[in-house]
Amino acid sequence: MTMADKLGEKRIAYSEYAYFFGMFFLSMSSALLARSGLGVSLASAPAYVLYVKASLTQSVTFGTAEYTFQAFVLITLFAIRGKLKKAYLFSFASAVIYAFVLDAITNVLKLIPLNMTVRIVYIAIASIIGPLSIALLSKSYITPYAYTFFIDEVNEKFRVDSKAIFWGLYTFSGVIGVALSFYFFGPGRFVGVSVGSLVYTLASIFLLRPWEKFIEKRFKFRDKFKQLKRHFR
Repeated sequence: MTMADKLGEKRIAYSEYAYFFGMFFLSMSSALLARSGLGVSLASAPAYVLYVKASLTQSVTFGTAEYTFQAFVLITLFAIRGKLKKAYLFSFASAVIYAFVLDAITNVLKLIPLNMTVRIVYIAIASIIGPLSIALLSKSYITPYAYTFFIDEVNEKFRVDSKAIFWGLYTFSGVIGVALSFYFFGPGRFVGVSVGSLVYTLASIFLLRPWEKFIEKRFKFRDKFKQLKRHFR
């Protein structure tokens, strides 16, 4: 233990690392939820339903559906803001990174036989690391994937509480996911929105702030590559 640790000083952490760890945990949580077959996050529900429908006739992955749908979210954001910034391209790049890591982890998870115990474990792990990923991403200047970027940009333009935007977006996405599920698979078929979605949503409510406090108490974030930061503004 160093003298700094003994004095209770915060450890130095880098915002770039927060981004990459945040993206990894976010992709892993999405892969675990999808593999559980018991529902994904509300934000991912529309993309997941479209993926399930398309996969019946085409070779497509959940990751592909995700970055395609996030491109639509960015187009919608452009229509709202009325101007295009470099950050939009970086957000789409984050969506692609997220999607490829998601698919890679999904391929690994397919090697593990599924049963109800495994499904429950997947949901539990996803519900823990999902809020952690959001807490980490908030510590980085690197443009996040489309859903988080949408919240930040709408908040900047309209000065609406970010939590209200967050839950408005997630609720709307959940409703769209259910509507698409009913449309493609029949009324009463909850593809993508199920018990896992509920557990994950509750975890996001109750664990996000504790994760933020945990990180803020132990780490002080700095930019390792300061010359890059100006490109993300």
